[in-house]
Formats: sequence, C-alpha cells, structure tokens
Amino acid sequence: MKRIVGLVAVAAVAIGPAPLARAAASRDPLDEARQAAEKTPFSGSVTLQWREASVLHTDQLTVKGTHGTLLAQGQRSAMAVGTERLVYNPGDGWQELWPAGLGAARRPNLEATYDVRPAGSDRVAGYPTDAIDVLKAGVVRERLDLEATTKLLLRRQQYDGRGVLERAFVFDQIQIGDVSMTAPTTPPAPKQAAPRALSLSDVPASEREPSRLAAGYQREGAYRQGGVVQLVYSDGLYDLSLFEQQGALDPGDLPAQRRTTTFGGHPAWAFSWPGGEGITWTGGRTVYTLMGDVPPDELTTVAASVPLHRSTSVAHRLRQACRGLVESFTGSF
Repeated sequence: MKRIVGLVAVAAVAIGPAPLARAAASRDPLDEARQAAEKTPFSGSVTLQWREASVLHTDQLTVKGTHGTLLAQGQRSAMAVGTERLVYNPGDGWQELWPAGLGAARRPNLEATYDVRPAGSDRVAGYPTDAIDVLKAGVVRERLDLEATTKLLLRRQQYDGRGVLERAFVFDQIQIGDVSMTAPTTPPAPKQAAPRALSLSDVPASEREPSRLAAGYQREGAYRQGGVVQLVYSDGLYDLSLFEQQGALDPGDLPAQRRTTTFGGHPAWAFSWPGGEGITWTGGRTVYTLMGDVPPDELTTVAASVPLHRSTSVAHRLRQACRGLVESFTGSF
C-alpha cells in the first residue's frame, strides 16, 4: 500500500489524476484550464501549500507544458502525456501509473453538485485573471484564477467547510505562448505499474461498494492492480479512489507522517500530501484506503459512509487463495 500512496501523491500534486470524461456538457472551469494546457505552451515555477493538521507546508515545482505533454519537477517528478500518467522513482526510473489505453472513467456534471460563480478579476504572476468560486451546499470550496486570454489555471485555492485554506497552487512566474518551446522528452519504456480496468461483475461481491457514497460521490470505474481493487468515485469536482485489499494491515505500510483518528467508532490513520488527503482503516479482513484531492473534513464524511466488510469465512478465503494461484499463472492480474 505504501507504494500506491507514494505514486498517487506525486501524480496528484504535479498534474492531477487521469482526466475523467463528462457525462454531459456543463460549465467547468477546470475542464477549460485542462484544454488550455493541452494547446498553449507554457513554463514556469509554482508554489504549493498544503495543510497537515494545523501546520501549513510549502514546496516549489517547475512546470513545463507543450504539445499535450506536461512535466512537473521538484523533489519528485511526474509527467502527463494525454491521458497517460507517469511518475519517477529514484532507483526505479519512470513508472506508468495510468496508461493511455485505459481510457477515462465517466465523471458527473460539475453543476449537479456545485454552484460555479464569477468572483471578479485579479492578477497572478503578472497576468490578468478571471476569478471563479466553486460552492458546495452554499460554502466556497474552491477559488480558481484562469488567465484571462488563454484560460490557463494560474492559481487554485481549496477551503474546508469552515473557510480554512487547505491547499493552494499558484504560479510565481510563468511564460505563456512560447511556440519555439520543445516538448518534454517522454520515457521510452516505463515500467508497467498501472491498474487494469474491471467490469463490476469482475469485482468480488465482498469488495463491491455501493454505487453512491456520502456527499454526492458516484462510482465511476473499477480497476485492479495485483491483489488491490480500486473503485473510483467523483462528485463532479473531486475524484476519490477507494483501495481495498484482503489481509491484515502492516503499520510499516502506512506513511510515516500519519495521524491517528477515529470515525464511526473505528480507529483509522489519516495523512496529507500536497495533492490531497488519505485515510486508512480496517474492517474484518479488509484494509481500506480512501484517497483524493478533497478537503479533509469531506474525506472523513465519505469514509464513514463506506460499509465495512465482516470477517470472511475460511471457505471464502480458501476460494480467494485458489483463484489468486490460478490467475498468477494465467497472467490476468
């Protein structure tokens, strides 16, 4: 589980998750910004802020994008090539977190859950911006600044339900529209570390969570990597991944900077990184990890709505072990 947390963290902070397809047309400033980044060359430096409990952390990245390829470099590096997502691990080289061939799950319309409102104008890194507020249940969750001409996203600020800043992304310096800029070099043969898509009929009933969770999150896709099932949920703005794995939790697999917490009377471990929040807990013989780019108060609400699996029978565990042995020879995992 530690490797999954690390890879997802780098990809989320640098370039975001693989884009999800919209169910229907709607006003979506983040989609506008994503399309602008695909067709507008730019390079610059970015400051990141994220809150871990009461501590606000800061980090810097350099970002370069052109011809549909985006490269973010800092303590770790990540790359987006179309819908493909790659991360760089020192010692292991580039790894493919989300392959282009996997496509994109659906995402509900933003306006089904959120109100999108103009919030005046501002300037970021010397460029005029159109500010946009994104509200959920009457509370501002995001303030976005899109460059007035190109619609590149120059600043993004996320708030919790009390109005406290949880994380921010802002260009300190940016050069826009340099047509002579060459695209970042893509790795020729990255290691395959990505999941494979599943139909829900392929997901064991014991790991098939409801189609909807709290706070308006809808299940949009199912995937598997090794013995881990990943269910993807979205509310139109934020994406959540629920990872489920049979077995006992090894504390050594948890991130070092974790916080002990509880919800629904069960112990859990929460952690933060520049791109989002995560929480891990156990139920029966299943280990759950819920991760996404949501404010921490909402993540806890959603996690509490996941029904816990009870301990499975010996016969069921034996069937699971036999299935895993067969599939290890067939290569289906």
